[in-house]
Amino acid sequence: MQQSNLKLITELRHELHAHPEISGQETETKHRLMSFLAEHTSFAIHDEGSWFWVKIPGTNSSQPAIGFRADYDALPIPEDLDLPYASQNPGVAHKCGHDGHSSALAGLALELAGHEVPSDVYLIFQPAEETGAGGYASSRLIEREGIDQIYAFHNWSGIPRGCVALRRGVSQCASQGLSLDFKGITTHASNPEAGLNPSEAIAQLVLYVMDLAGVARLGNRHSCFEGFVLATVVGIEVGRKDFGISASHGELNLTLRAENESDLAKLKSLICDEASRLAKQTSLLLSLTDCDVFPETCNDDAAIDLVVAAAQRAGLPVVYLEKPYRASEDFGHYLKLASGAMVYIGNGEDWPPLHTSAYDFLDSNLEVAVDLWLSILGFVVPHVNLSANG
Repeated sequence: MQQSNLKLITELRHELHAHPEISGQETETKHRLMSFLAEHTSFAIHDEGSWFWVKIPGTNSSQPAIGFRADYDALPIPEDLDLPYASQNPGVAHKCGHDGHSSALAGLALELAGHEVPSDVYLIFQPAEETGAGGYASSRLIEREGIDQIYAFHNWSGIPRGCVALRRGVSQCASQGLSLDFKGITTHASNPEAGLNPSEAIAQLVLYVMDLAGVARLGNRHSCFEGFVLATVVGIEVGRKDFGISASHGELNLTLRAENESDLAKLKSLICDEASRLAKQTSLLLSLTDCDVFPETCNDDAAIDLVVAAAQRAGLPVVYLEKPYRASEDFGHYLKLASGAMVYIGNGEDWPPLHTSAYDFLDSNLEVAVDLWLSILGFVVPHVNLSANG
């Protein structure tokens, strides 16, 4: 990668980091990215409202079109690091590295400016990955434009710095939030039998869920599932701290995840059936709500082979993941429509984990990502200095 372009996207990354916006509110982030591309390239920028894309026309229309996607939303986590580019938005920070993902994709645009590419290249800039709300709409571009291959990367701690990590098949689990709302009848706490209190039903349901797919089940899963499953209680609320009133309303919030979507559907069905049984048994009203639904992220073998060859040409070490990551990624929507792969670039074994206050994107990975994308497109790139400081 040209060092002048690396300097530009590093500055862009720091600017985005200083002005983070949570999922669904990335108006200024999107404007900054579009303005950067308009200033430094002549490529047409297609504004789709909450997201946008860029097309670099190829010289040979018979060549398969290839796309690259980056996300740009931040998290509701305070910035605790003393950085010169620290977040200026209280309670919000780029603690997953999406500022780096989108800056690297902008860097690919800079590198391709003034160069011919054989196939059409699409750069997709997507919001709201953290909630799973952005990927589906943006992925429809694959069908609209006839994109044949699609790639994305995620920085990841625990992987050697600058290494490219890959997994064939599912690399990130499917998941969803599930809210179960129980409604009964209020009565005086001295006369609970005159009302309907949902606390016992919720308690029994929690025990059922934990036996079915709780943390104690890890490594010893229930026989009705084919692969890894996990149910996590993220919230329980029953009644209020009012000692004269027997609770009449309660809500149980769960995050369900599974290595494949079929097991996720089965896990949800079993929990909902048990909740319905308990509600009916105790004459409670039950309502169910799905939240933050993510598909499985399933890589194509041919795309993985292409990434391996590209990494080797660029002098980037490759490591293979034994198990899929439990964390979900809405890039799975894209992989249902085109051959492709989610690639992981290592922050280092001891780098702070994602989604923690100690985390910041590793700047040296900007060059790693851009050079990998360039190599996938057939450009010869110099080997990256993996010893560079972030």
